Amino acid sequence: MERFQDENKWLGSFGDIIDVKCPKCSLKAVVRRTFESQYHYNDKKVLECKNCHYSKKENSIKYIAYVNSYCCNNVDKVTFKSQILNKKPKAIKLKCPVCNERKGFKPKIEEVFEFISDGNSRKERSFNAELWYQTAISGNVFWAYNLDHINYLQRYIRADLRERNSKVNGGGTMIARLPMFVKEAKNREKLLKIIEKWKK
Repeated sequence: MERFQDENKWLGSFGDIIDVKCPKCSLKAVVRRTFESQYHYNDKKVLECKNCHYSKKENSIKYIAYVNSYCCNNVDKVTFKSQILNKKPKAIKLKCPVCNERKGFKPKIEEVFEFISDGNSRKERSFNAELWYQTAISGNVFWAYNLDHINYLQRYIRADLRERNSKVNGGGTMIARLPMFVKEAKNREKLLKIIEKWKK
């Protein structure tokens, strides 16, 4: 009987290097941390492809600011759409067509990625690059960041006895947050076959 005990890892534990599909040549590339920050989610990332030698540093996420607000008379709206911006503006100064005063309006922000992928794929957050390891299964997407992540998932899926660590706070680990289709016994063989294919 195989036994798995939750090691209290969270998804970010596997996020130092993420295998992705290169946005330029579609072969395997990586997004890696620069370790300029000790905090995973604040750290800058670099996308690198050894196949086509493409390399890009953050920030690939840009922004469009929208204003659609009333100013002085609650009848006429002030509307505005910015060009693509490198930074999120906290306020946009615009002239009201009714009172002719320039006022600060809080905009709604839309994130725009340099690389666009279809909406069904799992993507890496910094560059919007598609994850290399992902497969559709029964209307869901089974995915992983890298081989360490895959091996951890494989140990969990293969185990007959799965133990949670009671010392960890209420369900914050990656294992505790796995979707139900990964936990269900009926999908075990399918998922293990996908993992074996990924590892070849």
